[in-house]
Amino acid sequence: MTDRTTQPVESKKKNPGKYLSKIDEVPKEIRDYSINKLNPLDSGGSRIKDGQGNEVTASISAAKENGSYYGPVILNNDNYLVQAVGKDRLFAIVHEKQNIAFQGAALPTLDAKKSLNGTNIQIHYTNDKAKAYPWTDKTQNVESKQEPGEKTIKPDEFLKKAAEYADANIKNPIQRQAFMKHLNKVTEQVVNKQQPEANQRRTESAPEQGKQTETGIER
Repeated sequence: MTDRTTQPVESKKKNPGKYLSKIDEVPKEIRDYSINKLNPLDSGGSRIKDGQGNEVTASISAAKENGSYYGPVILNNDNYLVQAVGKDRLFAIVHEKQNIAFQGAALPTLDAKKSLNGTNIQIHYTNDKAKAYPWTDKTQNVESKQEPGEKTIKPDEFLKKAAEYADANIKNPIQRQAFMKHLNKVTEQVVNKQQPEANQRRTESAPEQGKQTETGIER
């Protein structure tokens, strides 16, 4: 039975109207934090440039009447909630919390605990009032729902990407070394655990060649 309190009701959406607030009236620290959070950086921590040599810069605006927005929360305080939206997550939308009603059980709890950052949500306005629902970003979960036989990332590739992440985001060399040491240990444990399980699956499925069972990873 579907819980309708956590699903947006399908209805004819009106075209987005005027901005609900002036972006200049949003505190400067919130605007600066949001833009800096979304500005893309390379592995060395430098700003990424476009083909003309200009730095790629994120933008920010207030929400609009009757607007619908999808994306992760990047800032959430008592008065404002900011989402990263768009294909490349280079646009920040500022919502006034007083206009939003969180639906279901999870979102109000996360908001109360100040743990909403990073959560994918969808916000739909009817005039100047909005309802927020959980949202699954399917474009970010392609690898987590692989069919049997699809290519998965190899441990060495995973560790390479982890090293690139550490170089770009962990400036303290001791913390960076500890991070990679921990990941190497965990990866080794996972590989050692998966190997006998894989052998067992092959043995159990040998009499049923060609028959596949749909599997997936829940995040």
